[in-house]
Amino acid sequence: MSEQNDRPSVGKYHRGRPPRALAEASVEAQRAALAAYLADRPQLAEFAREMVDAFHEAETANARTRLAAAGLARKKWKEYEREVPGLILDGRDAGMSGAEIAAELGMGESYVFRIMREKVRYSYRIDVLDDPDIGPGWQADENGEGVADANEAGGFADPDSLADTLRQGMLGVRRAHMAARVLLWKGPDMGPDDEAAYVREWPATGAHEQ
Repeated sequence: MSEQNDRPSVGKYHRGRPPRALAEASVEAQRAALAAYLADRPQLAEFAREMVDAFHEAETANARTRLAAAGLARKKWKEYEREVPGLILDGRDAGMSGAEIAAELGMGESYVFRIMREKVRYSYRIDVLDDPDIGPGWQADENGEGVADANEAGGFADPDSLADTLRQGMLGVRRAHMAARVLLWKGPDMGPDDEAAYVREWPATGAHEQ
């Protein structure tokens, strides 16, 4: 047998291409061909639908997970955000520069320097007079600390308003008629009464008078 006859017949293995290749067909023709292909293979069509559904479910679950994580992070930041001005002032009082504080907190230096310039750290104590639940005379009722607006000299910008807000918030409506006083100190730590930067007293009033 000749060498040429030993070769397998090309006609056995070659299938003629269709007159128009699918890749060159229009989008509509490609979709029709795919639909016809899947119509003859119901199991493959069902598998394809399941894969698409699984993909959409995964995308939806992923989006919800990311949204939930972002919401939780935002809530945590909102809780933490209130403490940031105090942390900045504490860092300054500890000898840190504004640039160092900004780097530690991951914040812009302009914000840090604005807080250092416009805010003041304070501590306070609220006393009440002759409260039957505490005792006769002036008695300490509440104390705490916070951050308030500062004036150009670094003192309290509006101590009257701050003291009144503290008094109303701590005594509430039930004891608003009682004689009270508020003492303010600069810094996070209370000192002796005679070293308070601000003291204000309110006399007792009638139960329905303010």
